Amino acid sequence: MAMAIAHLIIMIPFLIFAIILSRGKGGFLLAGYNNLPESEKEQYDEVALCKFMGKIMYGICLSFFYLL
Repeated sequence: MAMAIAHLIIMIPFLIFAIILSRGKGGFLLAGYNNLPESEKEQYDEVALCKFMGKIMYGICLSFFYLL
């Protein structure tokens, strides 16, 4: 039971980040991207990158859900 609670506690922030990123917002949360200079950031589609990372975060949440 304690492991299930721990997995839920870990899963909740990942789910919140997934929701934010899947809406195309929150590029500042992406490590590496937020450290790029503005000239290099212009080469990337920030909305598409955020949506992709949102999908990855949903996958992580799903894996934690399967561990319950």
